[in-house]
Amino acid sequence: MIRRETATIRQGLEQLPDTHDAVRQSLIEVGIGMVRFLLEPHVLAVERVMSQQGEQYPKLLQAFFEAGPWAISQWLREKLEGLASAGHLTLPAPALAADQLCSMWQGMLTKEVRMGVRPPPTDDELKHQITSAVDVFLMAYGRR
Repeated sequence: MIRRETATIRQGLEQLPDTHDAVRQSLIEVGIGMVRFLLEPHVLAVERVMSQQGEQYPKLLQAFFEAGPWAISQWLREKLEGLASAGHLTLPAPALAADQLCSMWQGMLTKEVRMGVRPPPTDDELKHQITSAVDVFLMAYGRR
C-alpha cells in the first residue's frame, strides 16, 4: 500500500523541466502532492501505528520507512540531481538539499495536524506553505 501511494507523489517531476519557472512550478506541484498525501487520514493512521508498534516490530518499521519516507527522499534527491545536471540548481549536497526541501514543505503545519491541534490546511494555506518553501529553496540552490 505504501509503495502504491508513494508512486503517486513521484509523477510531478518525471519529466525534467527546462526553465526556471517550470522548475519552480514542478517543485510546488510535487510538494503539494506530497503534503496532501501525508495528511490523508489513512496515512496519518498508518503513521500512528508505526509510531506505536515500531519498537515492538522493528522489521515492520524498517519496511515502512524503506517503502515510504526513504524511497521518496531517494527519489527526490535523484530528481534534484537531474535538475542540477540540467543546470537549474547548484547542489553541493543533494541528499541534504532533498531533506531540507521536504522539511520546509511540511513545516509546523504537518506536525500540528498530526498532533490534532489544527485541522488540515485549506488549499490556499497549503499552496502558500509549499510555494514559500520552494522559493526559499530556489534562493539557496537555484542557478543565478
